[in-house]
Amino acid sequence: MSHADAARVSTSPEGPAATNPPDVEDPLAVGKAARQVIRGGGVRVVGNVAGLLAGLISAPLVVRHLGGVNFGHYQTVTSVVFVVAALTEGGLANVAVRAFSTASVADRRSLVANLTGLRLVVGVVGVAVTIGFGLLAGYTHVVVIGLVLGAGGYFASMVQSSYSVALSGRLRLTALAGIDLLRSLTTTVLLVALVVAGSALTGFFGVVLVVQLIALFVTARLVRRDVPLRPAFDRARWRMLMKETAVYALASTLGAIYFQIAMVSMSILDPGPQTGYYALAFRIVEIGNGIPWLLAGSVLPVLAVAAGEPERLRYVARRVFEGATILGGLFAIAIVIGAPFAIEFLAGAKEHEAISVLRIMGIGVTATFLVASWGFVLLALHRHRSLVLANAGALLLAIMLSLTLIPSLHARGGAASTAVLELTLAGCYVALLAARGITPSIGFIARFLPALAVGLGVGWLALPVHPVVGVVLGAVVYLLVLWRARAIPSELFDSLPWRR
Repeated sequence: MSHADAARVSTSPEGPAATNPPDVEDPLAVGKAARQVIRGGGVRVVGNVAGLLAGLISAPLVVRHLGGVNFGHYQTVTSVVFVVAALTEGGLANVAVRAFSTASVADRRSLVANLTGLRLVVGVVGVAVTIGFGLLAGYTHVVVIGLVLGAGGYFASMVQSSYSVALSGRLRLTALAGIDLLRSLTTTVLLVALVVAGSALTGFFGVVLVVQLIALFVTARLVRRDVPLRPAFDRARWRMLMKETAVYALASTLGAIYFQIAMVSMSILDPGPQTGYYALAFRIVEIGNGIPWLLAGSVLPVLAVAAGEPERLRYVARRVFEGATILGGLFAIAIVIGAPFAIEFLAGAKEHEAISVLRIMGIGVTATFLVASWGFVLLALHRHRSLVLANAGALLLAIMLSLTLIPSLHARGGAASTAVLELTLAGCYVALLAARGITPSIGFIARFLPALAVGLGVGWLALPVHPVVGVVLGAVVYLLVLWRARAIPSELFDSLPWRR
């Protein structure tokens, strides 16, 4: 796959001047991409949060309606389908978005058609594995029916994700946000309706199939003029996609595993209440961890195009670093200061040990934003092997830290392992990119760290009033200090709806 050869012109802050005028219709052109990414990424975050809030409405109703045994069956089907989807996806979507962003119009059409064909074949295999696993595991009749319906939803999502590559590659992020929100709201409405109707367990299994078919229909309507909806079966193109994906798939798998090691280690090395404390804090951090990856995925097309223009890539990567660091600091304040409220909201009581565990994890939250954003910079540069080595090192470190810290420090040791892992991996990514001449601004870091310290300090002083008050005051002061220090990238202000 080749990078864009033609340089793009601009005197805008997104990169140095080039020799050819930009295509005003190209959403990835200099001066236009930043606004679309920031606005679209912001909309996706808002949609994601709205979807989470909608899920909070249906979750307790479903749990109480189904009861412990049936809800266990429901979660079993969900987990099996999730694992099969993760294994068959293997980072293919991100590689396809990178290829789409730098391809010609004709190549884009061929790419999506062949991606759809490849996913149809892989989807059939995934469906067979899902149902076969249920039969071999000796699941009950109702669970096997659930796996059949869940596999149907998985198959529809495979095709839908192929079409959505065209939306990501053209920075139609608002459309993606709308589809995500549609999924969440439709799921909530259907689940609540089934509870009200007194439905049996089988009805709940069918929700995912209905929701994914709706998402597939909407996505197909949005992209039908841009890319073919019919699949293609060019085996040479398939081999190219699989070759590009193979190493990155290993990196993605390692990245998914290392973050779960501490949770698994806790259940083995210190089962009982300490595992419960860790699991409660881990769940809160895990929910928030989707946002940095969502935002990093939104900027991937810009990084893919800029990868062929070293000066522009350095500029974009530095701005991505600054934006990710600022947002990560905001999340760190929310988690560290708001930990008592979050734990009490979920557990119904002030579990002081869980609060301490969550605060330790909060230290590494900013690093998670950096891991996500700079990991996509490495992907844009085709540094797949570097990603594999870094993530493999993180996995080994996760095992060593878990064996060392958990027996002595219990849940806090597990939390410390998680925080150290994120900070270490972020440092590895910074070193890998520094070798390519891409480094963060020392001046920005010198302004960011005092702002974060002041924000945390103000929030901590306001804790006796209420944790939520502490979070709000700490966040406001943190952003004000950054603003006064001129540490907030100008693109963030330029992308406000009322600014041109």
